[in-house]
Amino acid sequence: MARRGKLARIDEGELEKLAMLQCTDEEVAAWFGVTTRTIERRRKTGRFAEIMERGRAKGRISLRRTQMRLAEQGSGSVAIWLGKQLLGQVDHIDHRVEQSNLIRVITLPKIWDLPSARATPVPGLITSAAAAIQIAREGATRALQSTDPVPVLPKRPQDD
Repeated sequence: MARRGKLARIDEGELEKLAMLQCTDEEVAAWFGVTTRTIERRRKTGRFAEIMERGRAKGRISLRRTQMRLAEQGSGSVAIWLGKQLLGQVDHIDHRVEQSNLIRVITLPKIWDLPSARATPVPGLITSAAAAIQIAREGATRALQSTDPVPVLPKRPQDD
């Protein structure tokens, strides 16, 4: 760090190069061995601020040139990003839901509604959840493979 009261020597060429790299005030101060307060104070003067802004602008131009080159070489993601940033292009996501007139409803009896506590087994009675799931899968498979038309219920007046 420079001693208090001593004018720190900051090379304008080096300052512009650091600004081109978009360096922060802390990084510029560390490069020149001064405090960030010195950089902030000097930036208030016309010449210093002019050099910093010119360097930052050159850095942005250089970055844009590199991005354009990447887009021209076929980088799709860079081309899309540049289109969004520079041309105002946006992604449109369609949230419409197509309505179908075909509804398949599969209902199964609830296991707990069945009289499973009987002493003697009833033929065809489902007594386990695994058996119920297997029967439901088979029924759903048959229903999906069926070519029979499924009746569509008319709309109720309050649905309009």
